[in-house]
Amino acid sequence: MPDFKALLEKLKNAFGKLDTTKKIIIGSVLGTVVVAIVLVVSLSSEQGKVVLYKGLSPSDFAAYTKKLDEMDVPYSTSGTDTIFVRPEQREKIIIALAQEGMIPKGKPGWEIFDQDKWTQTQFEKNINKQRALMGALEHTIETLDSVEDATVNIAFPEPELFEEKVLPVTAAIVIKYAPGVEKLRRKEIEGIVTLTARAVPGLKKENVSVAGPDGEILNDFDNEIDKEKWELKSVEYKLRIQEKERVKLLSDIKKSLSYSFGEGIYGSRYDIVRLDLKMRWDKEEIEKQEVSPVVMVPDDPKTPYSELQVKDSLEVSSKQTTEEFEGNGFTPEGPAGTEPNIPPGYKDKDYQKAKYKKTENIRNNEFNKTQRKIKKQPWEYERVALSVILDGHWERVGEKPDGSGYIRKYTPLSEEELRTVTDVLKKAIGYDPARGDMISVKNIKKDRSKQFELEDAELRARKARQKLLMGTLIGLLALVITVVAYQAIKKEIERRRRIREEELALQQQMMRDAALRAIEEEGVDVEMSLEEKARKEMIENAIALAKERPEDVALLLRTWLMEE
Repeated sequence: MPDFKALLEKLKNAFGKLDTTKKIIIGSVLGTVVVAIVLVVSLSSEQGKVVLYKGLSPSDFAAYTKKLDEMDVPYSTSGTDTIFVRPEQREKIIIALAQEGMIPKGKPGWEIFDQDKWTQTQFEKNINKQRALMGALEHTIETLDSVEDATVNIAFPEPELFEEKVLPVTAAIVIKYAPGVEKLRRKEIEGIVTLTARAVPGLKKENVSVAGPDGEILNDFDNEIDKEKWELKSVEYKLRIQEKERVKLLSDIKKSLSYSFGEGIYGSRYDIVRLDLKMRWDKEEIEKQEVSPVVMVPDDPKTPYSELQVKDSLEVSSKQTTEEFEGNGFTPEGPAGTEPNIPPGYKDKDYQKAKYKKTENIRNNEFNKTQRKIKKQPWEYERVALSVILDGHWERVGEKPDGSGYIRKYTPLSEEELRTVTDVLKKAIGYDPARGDMISVKNIKKDRSKQFELEDAELRARKARQKLLMGTLIGLLALVITVVAYQAIKKEIERRRRIREEELALQQQMMRDAALRAIEEEGVDVEMSLEEKARKEMIENAIALAKERPEDVALLLRTWLMEE
């Protein structure tokens, strides 16, 4: 265990040996460290606190802080209008303050009902309810990042006996922007209106007005300028979708044409002159009521034949009535007590036997009814117009005699080929004559004079390069032949010179040998040089060796000759 007393004594001694300047510096550093630790501890102790009340007047701020001191509640302040407390104590403090009748006069919320007042009338309760609702809305709106302060006024109409005389519930909201915010976005304004309308019973969105700090109505989106901007944006968006669909359709057409008229020896053989696409943006809703037969026996998809049995309708109820009458008939004679207006001769004939029969048969049938409500997509093709030009077949059949260019042959497209291409393009654009679609495919000879001139120029350049290359090769070949011939002649001259020298040396040797033999025959003692003696000795040895070993001498001579 370290000895703290000894360590402390060493520190004192070391500190005592320092001069005054160093002591002051060390003391300043230690003081700064202590102050920093105190600040960190104080700030960390304040972390996690929440706002109890903010925006208080000086009198309310003094009263609340005094009451919190009496309640012995830890708190902190910011300026002279905001009080912070611990999160777990906030609700208890609000209830305790409400029981004491201490509720901020600025923006009371639903905590206003935490006070128990037995003498409170229904009118006061309604007023407090309205104040609490407005305060709760103000607190909710102020939670938005772009809003610093909000004031809400709600007008509830007086109840009326007749409904047509009842006035609507209205609300007015004044917004103060947060620092750095110049204007609220449309989504934020619509969110405020929606929150207010759903929080207040009977309040509709169109009866909510939101104003900025300068009194400008922010949720008035129906003015002419905004409407024109919205219409322009809508048109721009529609045009962008229409162009996207046109490009997609154009890509499909190019794919269809590239299969047979793509890049060839003379480039592309097709040209899309125009592709016009118009779209209908009308929204339509169609209601249909369809009547279909009743399926008695459904079809079995596993069998190759159909078992489907249907009936037009099913009888759900029927009624059959039969009435029969037989007896004397009579003619009404008018009111009682009056003489009938019948001639005397017809009175006896009037009472004749009558016979009556009535048959009634009623059947109630039911059909299969299907009701459909079809809502079409917001856009569809209104009309498609396509114009395409196709080139015929170009073929190279040879070169001109002077080599200045190609000889070409043009073959136009047949009517069958044009019909085939037209059918393919109709499928690609979804051709529908009922909506007025138009398509035109024509064979027009394409002017390729510039392209042909470039190709002919390339041919002439290639011919010139070939001639230059051929001349270069011939020159190189001639140079090689000249060098080879020169080397051969040089070797031949050297060989002949060597043969001539050998012949001269041989002749001189033969003359010398003849002279020696002559001298020997005459017996003259001639003084010979060392070289001549050596040569003579070598010749005598060679002759003796030839006589003794003729095969080896012959092989040696053959080898010399081969080396030569």
